[in-house]
Amino acid sequence: MNFTQNYGVSNSHKITLKKQWSFCFSVLSLLGKKSTLLQQLFKPKLDLLECAGVMPRQQASLSELGSIYPHNEEFRAHVNFLDQTGHQKNICGPSRKTEEQAQKDLEEIRKAGEKGKTREEGLQFMRDEAQKLKDSAQYEAEIRETLRRLDSVEEESDYDYYDDMSDNSEPPWIQEYPEEPPEEPPEQSSQSVRPTLSSIEATAELSRFRPIKTTPSDLKYLLESRADPNLPLKAGDITPLRNVLSFARENHVAEMRDLLLQHGANEDDADIARWELRRRADFCERIRLSNYNNIDKDYDPLSGSVEY
Repeated sequence: MNFTQNYGVSNSHKITLKKQWSFCFSVLSLLGKKSTLLQQLFKPKLDLLECAGVMPRQQASLSELGSIYPHNEEFRAHVNFLDQTGHQKNICGPSRKTEEQAQKDLEEIRKAGEKGKTREEGLQFMRDEAQKLKDSAQYEAEIRETLRRLDSVEEESDYDYYDDMSDNSEPPWIQEYPEEPPEEPPEQSSQSVRPTLSSIEATAELSRFRPIKTTPSDLKYLLESRADPNLPLKAGDITPLRNVLSFARENHVAEMRDLLLQHGANEDDADIARWELRRRADFCERIRLSNYNNIDKDYDPLSGSVEY
């Protein structure tokens, strides 16, 4: 539909408006746009010219585009703009539970647009970033759903376990936890009893992996099932690599770290520094234990007679 027809602007009037626009633009250019009064006088004409399509609209900076709006009781980043043909276009981020999360998405989308050398290239980068955010949000939702399903299966198996208990034996959570984990069974027999996991199931299990209670073979099983070592994190979570560096046993930490790196885990400078700190801490702990074992624990410094 012709935009000028909507505003009742004929073609002959449009030619007149072009001349008026040229005059307004020339005056403001000569004054350097310093006269606020003249700008206010010309503003109605300039607005009419813009609406009639004679004078091009001022395009907002990519860093200023977008806002947050409610969507199905949630929030999402939304960028609305006009393309080169004057058509309305939209870029939408994923639905989020909080407005703060949606605001972070909007900032990421705007930041991506700044990388473009032209406006159109920047808008394309913003579209790509919005799609990445939506794919990541969908991935996180699949992991959460898989965890809920796995937890539900475990709860059912726990109920069956307690129903079958008839010898009044102590359940495992009451039994004393051993200081050292049992020796690992042969890899072939261990792998034979493990179910086949999908990539999402393996990633879900990796998200709740507890290095202090597991072995390198357990981690290898998840990674070979295509678990994502760079899985998306919720607020307050740490990466699988940081989890291993912080909580794995001394005799497992190096092997677990190597497994994660071999399967593509990202390691930044902070992780490298933490690994060095962990090695130093383990070395000091071995010295402490060695000295402690050499101490005569029956010696009482107050038992001897004191001579004056």
